[in-house]
Amino acid sequence: MATAPTTPLVSVDEYLNTSYEQDMEFVDGMLVEKGMPTIPHNLLERLLLFWFAPFEQQFRYITLHEVRTQVIEGARYRLPDIMLAPLPLRGRICDVVPWAVIEVVSPDDTIGKTRARFLDYTRLGVPHVLQMDPEEYVIHRFEGGSMIQTSFASLELPTGSVPFDSEELFRLLRAQLAELERA
Repeated sequence: MATAPTTPLVSVDEYLNTSYEQDMEFVDGMLVEKGMPTIPHNLLERLLLFWFAPFEQQFRYITLHEVRTQVIEGARYRLPDIMLAPLPLRGRICDVVPWAVIEVVSPDDTIGKTRARFLDYTRLGVPHVLQMDPEEYVIHRFEGGSMIQTSFASLELPTGSVPFDSEELFRLLRAQLAELERA
């Protein structure tokens, strides 16, 4: 019977100072791949970046895309697809608690890996842990260990209510996908 390795594949210092072709998460000494993005996945991430950018100064956050985020110092670092991180922010990694994390579903995402990631964000204290599906056009919030389908008009942040119209974002995504097919 095979046993799990007792030593990390890489040290946390090596992880934090290494670039990977497709960046990896670092979970308890192991490198963990995220799902491979698709065109709808990428377009939705881009829409989210553009959506939240105009509100950054007013609400004192920065919208970040796949930045290494410290969950447990020296042991666990995740790569949120999109996050709203409070300002000020210093250094090469995000070591503050994001106000919102939005993961965009990839075809090879599994329920187990997604749940583990969302539990990490919840334990860290992230108030809004969300999942958007760019192919089914649904959004879920992670609450009490469960995914709850919902829709949003805004996100309540410590600095105020940021507009976040999930239905409009999905409408914009559909329009962009249709435009790509016509081009």
